[in-house]
Amino acid sequence: MKRKMRKAVSVTTALTFAMSLTSVAYAAEGETEAAAEYIPAPYTVEEGIECPTEYLAPVFYENEGGPRIGVTLVGVISEDGKYFKDSNNDGKLDPFEDWRLDTATRVADLISKMTPEQRIGLLANDLMCSPAAKTADEVYDENGNVILSQLVSLPTDEEVEAEEGDVMAMMNKAASYSVVTGQETRSGVIRKDTDTEVGAMFNNTLNMLAEFSSVNQGEVNIPYMLISNPMTDGFPATEGMAAAAMGDENYDGIKAYAELDSQIWDAKGIHQMYGPQIDLITDPRWSRNATTYTEVPEVMSGISEALVLGYQHGTDGAQLGDVALIMKHFPGDCAAENGFESHYGMGQWRIYATEGSLEKYQLPGFQAAIDAGLAGIMPGYSRPATDGRSAAQSYKGVEITPEEIGNAYNTTILQTLLKDTMGFDGFINSDSNIISTQNWGAADMTPAERYATTINAGCDVIGDGMQGIDYDSIREAVNSGLVTDEAYERATTNRMTNWMDMGMFENPYRDAAESKAVAEDKADELNAMKTEMNQKSVVLMKNHENTLPLADASKKVYVASFTASGEDEAAIESWKAAFEGAGYTIVDKAEEADIAFLDVVPGGITQASPNMAVLELVDGIDVEERNTEDQSKTGETVEVSTLQDVNKIAKTAEAVHANGGIVLGSINITNPWILTNLEPYCDALIGSFSTSVDARMDVLTGAYNPTGKLPITMVSCSEVIAVNDTEIDGTVYEVCVSPNDVPGYDKDQYMDAEVLAQSPSGSYAYKDADGNVYAAWYGLSY
Repeated sequence: MKRKMRKAVSVTTALTFAMSLTSVAYAAEGETEAAAEYIPAPYTVEEGIECPTEYLAPVFYENEGGPRIGVTLVGVISEDGKYFKDSNNDGKLDPFEDWRLDTATRVADLISKMTPEQRIGLLANDLMCSPAAKTADEVYDENGNVILSQLVSLPTDEEVEAEEGDVMAMMNKAASYSVVTGQETRSGVIRKDTDTEVGAMFNNTLNMLAEFSSVNQGEVNIPYMLISNPMTDGFPATEGMAAAAMGDENYDGIKAYAELDSQIWDAKGIHQMYGPQIDLITDPRWSRNATTYTEVPEVMSGISEALVLGYQHGTDGAQLGDVALIMKHFPGDCAAENGFESHYGMGQWRIYATEGSLEKYQLPGFQAAIDAGLAGIMPGYSRPATDGRSAAQSYKGVEITPEEIGNAYNTTILQTLLKDTMGFDGFINSDSNIISTQNWGAADMTPAERYATTINAGCDVIGDGMQGIDYDSIREAVNSGLVTDEAYERATTNRMTNWMDMGMFENPYRDAAESKAVAEDKADELNAMKTEMNQKSVVLMKNHENTLPLADASKKVYVASFTASGEDEAAIESWKAAFEGAGYTIVDKAEEADIAFLDVVPGGITQASPNMAVLELVDGIDVEERNTEDQSKTGETVEVSTLQDVNKIAKTAEAVHANGGIVLGSINITNPWILTNLEPYCDALIGSFSTSVDARMDVLTGAYNPTGKLPITMVSCSEVIAVNDTEIDGTVYEVCVSPNDVPGYDKDQYMDAEVLAQSPSGSYAYKDADGNVYAAWYGLSY
């Protein structure tokens, strides 16, 4: 089946700069009309057209000591030597257009002037909104003109078809279509990391279309807000950033990174971030451990505060030039039942097996971010179990007994805990698809009832609709009275407060040339920061008899790669080049080597895995298959490999040790792997987090003395994470012998002595052949 896109007529734009001044009335509330001057829009478009077909570069007006004004298709008012954007193009300076007034006054006036459809549109985000191009070279034609279709997909004279299942293509089209075809959503999630020039022009085009739509329909212009997930290309994974900060014993590097990154985002016109993820790591099997930071609450608190201070430039919330963070997944999704992921029904339950664990472990990072002025919160999908699987929880003396429904629907989680007790006063943005698919505990509701329940519970905006936003259900929820007047007013006010505070109503545009210059000016600083962060992320875990740093470049080196899917030839070539660059000779057989280097990248843990995650380094073992809807066993097995050809590690080590040589291992840490099939064979072992080859080579050769510390505790053996059938209040559940809601460094105190006695280390934490315990905060230096 193919989806046909709408046809459209061509459009001609008049690219005339209309700079003549005319007299208009000043209509600020509470004041008599006074003479002001009106500057018509710099561009006009023919009546009756469906949309612009040319890129209109924004025109800017500078206010001395005030905000820059940016426009394309609406006019500007000049009064008392100051410029104001005429967002509703009526020739009057309304209170919401007057940047001299306070935000609350402006927002109240704005909402009073919005149409019902515009207010409803504020309740949703488009989930995918990306340009076709990534680099500026793709955007310009041979004459230097902008190719609009490389930025947005718009109706054309010919039918545009998208194959069913090409979700990203359809949603990218839908985002730009919605701006010009009457839908009022003015925010979307960009899923492509472009250069700054393309980012700026993409942002500008969406805002040009928003202005066109407002003029065309005679409405207030609501600027387009671009959102993105974190973009960390070239940096170590987030766990690596935590390892670096723990080594520094401060969070200055995290803050500096956030400050620099925010400048790049601002240059692209991206104003909000779906993140960062600050779930505390407590269940070792959870597939999203790799994209959060640490299991240590005080470290998570330091990191989350530094991120807010860096991206939002202080504690005053998100203002002009900031990136508004929407930290996730409140109140911490890692307390997952046996590590299953809440994108699927098998992971819908969040288990607090330990009394007080919510306050002691899960929430400190969120509280630190809130105290620092965090702009937004994203609730997780999961729902809390309140049966015998969970123990009593409270926060600051307030008992927290939430409903057994997803966090975005959960009044106790969002109102009693987040707002009333923790003091959060920003906006709440739901995670994606909570209406359509991840609606745990709300499956029996109609879509309209789900929208209403989430908004009434505290969500201000719903990120939903992999097949498009369900506007009909949102309208039904609002117009039928399912959404309370109080909740509706709160949601739209919170949304527009952020827009207003960030200067969107003055200038949502970016000067593409200035944006390009920002990237060029910051390139050296950014690259230096990447190098330093990568170096600091490396954790020296084992260094038997001072194997490292390497001292004799006359040695012969054998390089081997191990991943969940086999050899990584690109990684082998990169490592060979690195060793050759340091003066070593590469050999193709372990039997000929003085040094074996093992690049180990385990895998096999994914959100949709139909099995309980495996932490042992194993190849082709059979594990019980699970129903992804409810975690039940199907009676079948699935084959799992976390590390293909793992048996070759021992054989390689035997061959090299027979030569009197040494074995060096590098393990990529996403989850806390059980290392019994790797560590004993290594003379030296480093932990990395998608860390660059260059940085790891610097540690191996002594060019950098390692400082990184483990952000998580490595698991000692399968026995300490065993899951047993356990009867609780007459129902049999699968319960882990180490609690899902407690970080690894602290699990021992909550575990039976008989279980710990089965561990080679006598503990939950792994102990190596030299007696080193791989718990959080551990890491050697030379």
